Amino acid sequence: MTVLELTQTTETMYSPIHYLPAELLIEIFILCSTRTDPLAPLTLARVSCLWRQVVQSSPRVWRYIYLDDRSSIASSHAHAGLWTRQSYPLTFDVHLDVSESSRLVLPLLSPLLPLMNRWRYYSMSGKREESVDLSGSLPNCVDPLVIVIQDPDQLETEDEGTEGLPRPTFTSAMPAWLTMNIWVSELPKAPVLVPLRFSSIVMTENIPTQPRSILEFLCSCPQLEAFFFTGWQHDDETLTSPLPIARLPNLRTLHIRSTCGTRSLLSSIDAPRLSELHLAHLNVDFTLGAPPEPVDGDSEDEARDFSRSASSDRATGMGLRALLLRSNPPLRVLDMDWSDMRTKDFRFAFARLGVLEHFFIEASDMSDKVIELLRPYVPARGGKDERVRVRLPRLKSLELSNCNELSGEALVEVLSERVRLTDGFPAWEGNTLKEVIISDCAGLKGHHGNLLRRELGNRLRLRD
Repeated sequence: MTVLELTQTTETMYSPIHYLPAELLIEIFILCSTRTDPLAPLTLARVSCLWRQVVQSSPRVWRYIYLDDRSSIASSHAHAGLWTRQSYPLTFDVHLDVSESSRLVLPLLSPLLPLMNRWRYYSMSGKREESVDLSGSLPNCVDPLVIVIQDPDQLETEDEGTEGLPRPTFTSAMPAWLTMNIWVSELPKAPVLVPLRFSSIVMTENIPTQPRSILEFLCSCPQLEAFFFTGWQHDDETLTSPLPIARLPNLRTLHIRSTCGTRSLLSSIDAPRLSELHLAHLNVDFTLGAPPEPVDGDSEDEARDFSRSASSDRATGMGLRALLLRSNPPLRVLDMDWSDMRTKDFRFAFARLGVLEHFFIEASDMSDKVIELLRPYVPARGGKDERVRVRLPRLKSLELSNCNELSGEALVEVLSERVRLTDGFPAWEGNTLKEVIISDCAGLKGHHGNLLRRELGNRLRLRD
């Protein structure tokens, strides 16, 4: 042993701090564990066997978790995992220092989000300053996740809470329930995220974001039950490689609004439990880019029906086709608000939506050929079963609004014939129309309404 080593050993053996009781050492170590030295517990544990034992056996020393965007995501995740394990079962404080990119807020926090019931205090520094004391009511759940994809210049604002500007990362919706708000200029990708456990995500696009980025993000959300996406109309991406498939086994509600990427999104989501699909403001009067490799159904609409939004009709219809073929979801609700399809796509969908109960469509250019699909029919000769059938056999609620290409005669004939069949036979008991709402359909005149009321009675509601 050298003189230096002997001197250091002697000093260690007789250092006064080594005579302090463990309780005092713990208090000293807690003071050392501040944001100025976020790795203090690891440093202290290397000093001696005694200190290592004290640090590793004291959850209070590990209650302060400090993360920043200057470390790699992998090391930050390892850091968070170690601190949460060592501090168990105590609550802990989280401080996030983000000075480079707000895109990293969610990746840095993702391993800690499942443990929100242990968060005591949260603070952020760097590009934004905020803090929230959670000690009074520890959150049981963080849901939904609200994501706004915003221009980078607007992310620098200091005026939080203003309409259109960043809100605090966590806001309280109700006791023990938080909403998480993330404002980014681009979505984080799945490889930098610990799988997210949000059941609801609300995403708003204020700058161009391609469907690929949205799908890649959704791949990290396997427990998602409801997804609400509001975009804005910009050119879809030119595909040079296949889009990723977002497998969402628990997704039950999907809202897609105001985007030109409808086909890409619907075609690349696998949602075998989807029960509600809401499509809104997807119609556009300009031509969308064609897919690189056309598939079955991409041909022109053989019905040659008039359309003010021919290109988006095709995109919406082809997206819905792909969703139905891949997932065969048990859709009960289909809402199409200023969203339309070709006649051939309605025919394709109606043949596969065997449990649909509610169908709403507004501002459609669909013709009588579409409403005719709801008329009872007998399958083509040659099959063994030639009984009368109806498409959408469980349809209970039908709402048509501002569908001005429909004629009153077709509406009266089809709906009257349908309810006579489904009302009159025991086999259809419970599976007949319970509500029909028709509003602002120019082809439906007063006498048509009177004829329909004779058949439907109080089930019919007419609105001007």
